[in-house]
Amino acid sequence: MHDDDRALRDQLRAADPARTLPPASPTWLDHRMEQIMTDQSPITTTVTPTAPRRALRRWMPVVGIASGLAIAAAIVVPLVVFGPEPTVEALQPPMDGGLASGSCLRLEPATVAAQEQAFAATVLQIQGDTVLLEVRERFAGDVADRVEVTQVDAMTSDFSGVPFVVGQSYLVGAVDGTITGCGVTGADSAELRAVYDAAFPG
Repeated sequence: MHDDDRALRDQLRAADPARTLPPASPTWLDHRMEQIMTDQSPITTTVTPTAPRRALRRWMPVVGIASGLAIAAAIVVPLVVFGPEPTVEALQPPMDGGLASGSCLRLEPATVAAQEQAFAATVLQIQGDTVLLEVRERFAGDVADRVEVTQVDAMTSDFSGVPFVVGQSYLVGAVDGTITGCGVTGADSAELRAVYDAAFPG
């Protein structure tokens, strides 16, 4: 035996934790070998379940997309179903309350065409003295979706004796944020509609 082999064997023996134990008897070794050869019990191993974790990682992008779609739906659906919130502006009633109807000039298309705002609207509701009009058609100027105006006494105003009535439609003209009377504003009749059509052709 070479000296290097003998030195390596000595090192291995020094590292053997069982070097101080007496050698096992041949009878015990035979018995133990017989047990190993005849033992038929199944070998069980512990497996760490990693598939659910991978499945979770696989579904995380899907869950994120679904959450994003749910948030978008919460924003878009109300807009689609109910529409955007309507804009509202306020106009003042006719100011010339003491003007007698007989003092108004004959209504001409030029008078209507001179209005800064002109539109057709229907009265949605009247609460107290406040009238809420829903604009259906715009002829001139920037007009909000809905217009609020104070109800006036037809007997003391130049509103041509036509009070606002819920559900009724009106043609309305206004200058400087104030509704124009003397027949410019009134019920959407065939006669007044003809004047508006002539004032705003096309």
